[in-house]
Amino acid sequence: MEKAEYQRNYELEQSYWWFAGVRAMVRCLLAASGASGRLGRVLDVGCGTGALIDELKGRSDSIRGVDFSPEALRFCARRGLKCVVLADAREVPFSDASFDIVTAIGLIEHLEDDDGFLAEMHRLVRPGGLLVLLTSSFPWLWSMHDVANQHHRRYYLRPLRARVETAGFKTVRFSHMNFLLFPLLAPALVAHRWIVGLQSDHPERILPQPPRFVNAMLTGILRIEAVLMRRLTLPWGVSMIGSFRRR
Repeated sequence: MEKAEYQRNYELEQSYWWFAGVRAMVRCLLAASGASGRLGRVLDVGCGTGALIDELKGRSDSIRGVDFSPEALRFCARRGLKCVVLADAREVPFSDASFDIVTAIGLIEHLEDDDGFLAEMHRLVRPGGLLVLLTSSFPWLWSMHDVANQHHRRYYLRPLRARVETAGFKTVRFSHMNFLLFPLLAPALVAHRWIVGLQSDHPERILPQPPRFVNAMLTGILRIEAVLMRRLTLPWGVSMIGSFRRR
């Protein structure tokens, strides 16, 4: 990810609707997967600037984070987080079956060897433990957002679910997200690609800052989806998120 994007994440993560909504979905997925109380040992892979660690540390017996970017870890340090290490997501420096829960939010699409990454996640999660995974959906939504984030791909839900299960997990819940906003967001992404293109000397993610009341409304929409997702597989959305139990 471009260095400037870490600064934007750090500034926006606490209140911006997308990030707040994702954390709500993680909470609901954990609850739906039986992790509604203490979470045990938690690892956040691709922890970025540390907002999810901040969210989960109060419920964890221990929590660690890893990221490949020294820039990301500098922002974690600004949050006061000392539980993070510099590491490649495909070679995480912890023992086999070390964690009850591993989260990987918006990471797998950054990695060229995604099957190797899934094998490493399987190694880290204890038998019966959980992997929580978020990634981008529908390759036809490819945009400058993906270029700015240095993505390798976007996914279709069913083929990715099959690959996660092949890696040794059982799906607990896997659903699209941004389902309710999809009729607005999908055309906007496609139109942005047609009008602006994909190439730029300074590509930026498409994260416009809405007025406060709009931001609150959008956050509420994602929280509604988080509740729905506990029982339903939402059929479309610009992203997808799920929880998977190691066999």
